[in-house]
Amino acid sequence: MELKSLYQDLILDHGKNPRNFKSLDKPCDSIVAHNPLCGDKIEIFALLERDIIKDISFRGNGCAICLAASSIMTELVIKKNINEAKHLIDFFLKKINKIDTSKLPKISKEESLKINSFSSVSDFPMRIKCATLPWLGLNSLLFENKKEINIDKV
Repeated sequence: MELKSLYQDLILDHGKNPRNFKSLDKPCDSIVAHNPLCGDKIEIFALLERDIIKDISFRGNGCAICLAASSIMTELVIKKNINEAKHLIDFFLKKINKIDTSKLPKISKEESLKINSFSSVSDFPMRIKCATLPWLGLNSLLFENKKEINIDKV
């Protein structure tokens, strides 16, 4: 199977069957992230305990790319400490914006596969915001203590 096809299948699978698509029952932090241009609007829920993301989920409406990015993001950062999550956020944002990641610490093969599945999205500038919305939302929640972001103002 061609690598590009594998990436497309991964995005389609996560877009149609998003993982961690639920609200968290326990008290947690949350942020609403909105992309008015595409209509994507998601809420990310994170249960933090001593700088560890014990649980993470999301709810909302969005295009397949936004839902897939949200789903994959939750899979990658769950059980990570916030510094590890920050590294993955930075890696994803640089990768999708075609910025050199060679100076960043290496990531695992699984993380690389999932993040690289969005490489073709970079060829469509209007879709980059769809893919980065959950990642920017999580960054704002963890490091800026925001409760809502509009991607056009980030």
